[in-house]
Amino acid sequence: MTRSTLFLSVLCLLAGCQTMSAPPNLGEVEAVERARFKTFTSADTVAMQAVLGDDLLYCHSSGKCQTKQELIADFASKAIVYRKLNLIDMKPRAVGGAVLVNGKVEITAEQSGQPVTFLGVYTDVYVKRDGRWQLVSWQSTRSP
Repeated sequence: MTRSTLFLSVLCLLAGCQTMSAPPNLGEVEAVERARFKTFTSADTVAMQAVLGDDLLYCHSSGKCQTKQELIADFASKAIVYRKLNLIDMKPRAVGGAVLVNGKVEITAEQSGQPVTFLGVYTDVYVKRDGRWQLVSWQSTRSP
């Protein structure tokens, strides 16, 4: 077992992943990821409630990390407004019962009223709970 596999297996256990006998359907996770990006650009906080795990840690490219409640509150107050999330690349892979996604996205947003545009790379983790995939971890970095 590699170090990254061990780390994600422990993360999955801590996040309460269900044990899966068959490998996760990566196509399902790709669809959920695309739909989540749409909930962010439409600021659909109701849909966010379902796709974001209660134990989410969402770390922005700025280094600011938020819980699910903090992130949704920022969308509701318009402290952050995503105008466009253009998915350039996405590579999901199963690790234990979780799915790790590495991707690249072009982001156009407003943060505290200031326009922000950049290319970012990200890693996120989805786990399946009660029959649906939920995001439990996000980490992004601005690409040079």
